[in-house]
Amino acid sequence: MFMDSGHRFFTDSTIFLFIFSVVISALHRWTNAQIDRKAVVEVTEGRSYLLSGGSLRLTCDVPEDPYHWTFDWFFNGQKLARGKSYAMVVIQSGNYTCMGTKESELDQTGFLRTQISAPLPVDIDGGWIILEAPSKAPIIGETMTLTCRLRENYLDTEVIFYLNGREMSRQQNNTVTVPNLNLDHGGEYTCRAKWETQGLYHSVHTAHSPGVSVTILEILTTPKLSWSIKSVGRERDLKLTCTTKVNTRKTSSFPIHYYFLKNNTQLSPAMSKNIFTIRNVGREDSNWYSCRAVVPKLNQKKWSTPERVNIRMSG
Repeated sequence: MFMDSGHRFFTDSTIFLFIFSVVISALHRWTNAQIDRKAVVEVTEGRSYLLSGGSLRLTCDVPEDPYHWTFDWFFNGQKLARGKSYAMVVIQSGNYTCMGTKESELDQTGFLRTQISAPLPVDIDGGWIILEAPSKAPIIGETMTLTCRLRENYLDTEVIFYLNGREMSRQQNNTVTVPNLNLDHGGEYTCRAKWETQGLYHSVHTAHSPGVSVTILEILTTPKLSWSIKSVGRERDLKLTCTTKVNTRKTSSFPIHYYFLKNNTQLSPAMSKNIFTIRNVGREDSNWYSCRAVVPKLNQKKWSTPERVNIRMSG
């Protein structure tokens, strides 16, 4: 009886230790998953390119887990302050980052910490004038607003906007709107201003504002076809990949339908995946391949440039 009880105790203890180790291992993996989450910095007031002495407000967030975090702010790696947002008068260019911390019993320190955010560069200009453009790349069809900003609130008497060195607008207002954008609106924008103070006219006609590069995004980017060949035993498979992206401000989902073609002949019906594999290919499968991407909800369709695939057999 004594041996049976001891044996049973040993067995129960072994089972308990096994279950405990499994639970600890699972919690450790879960904790690591939390730590892998990354904080994100966004500009909520002002712009990241501004005149020295300008105002800026930044906000930190953890998109995958937005609740109960405390945030620390850093400038060029040096700790600044604590809080979800950080407002400042900018006098120095540099990189701002943030990191989130929250209490948790799942970590031996009692806290979970996010990865530090990607740096947000803030650039200041010590001159008299800058051009303010959208902080996010505009999309085809949208309206873009540009502002020629002076260091002081002087009364503008003439403002000239340029695109790629060519005059595009001459006016008294320091703001211009460009409606119905297309790819031709992409390029480098600058401005020049004349203003009045104390009855005297001052001009910066010898110097433009620093250039601001603006890229106009396609709603559906032009697809790019890539390919690779994988050996499976004695057979060889051809893998085709169609890469594209949808750019939109809307929060709805916009599924992409993919079509793969060989010498302009469709190989399959529309697919939801951007990968198509042709099994057991030979020299006869050497040809021109391409793909087509269609987004029905946005009435968008694009074709890739055909790619020549040459299949060489070994042996």
